[in-house]
Amino acid sequence: MSPDEWGHLQLPAPIPELVVRPDRTQIFMFSAVTWNRHRIHYDKDAAIDEGLPDVVAQRGLIGNFFARLLTEWMGNNGEIRELHWKVTQSVLPDLALHCAGEVVTVETMEGVKCATCALRMQDESGREVATGEARVYLV
Repeated sequence: MSPDEWGHLQLPAPIPELVVRPDRTQIFMFSAVTWNRHRIHYDKDAAIDEGLPDVVAQRGLIGNFFARLLTEWMGNNGEIRELHWKVTQSVLPDLALHCAGEVVTVETMEGVKCATCALRMQDESGREVATGEARVYLV
């Protein structure tokens, strides 16, 4: 999004969808990088013992997908100042996740344009797996 476009948004303004497909390797590597040793993220038997159908993606990885949605939309013209999300369902490997959102408000704060964005994520079956909200600033 270019700086000129920020002032002309018709609210609510859609944020272009991002589709990601986390696989077992990405889920495992995210655990390794974040030192998350909970076995439900890399051991299917441990996940099943906890009542899950398979290994599951981490809450932090889901948040990273929301951050990626926003940064791909803004490009170099904005920055994320706040990002909050809630995981509502477990995310299983190898399923497409559809990350989307919309700008719901735009205001000027401290002399800078600020947008509040509502975020949502669904798996390929249309099941909502996460919701969120972000505040982004035009830079």
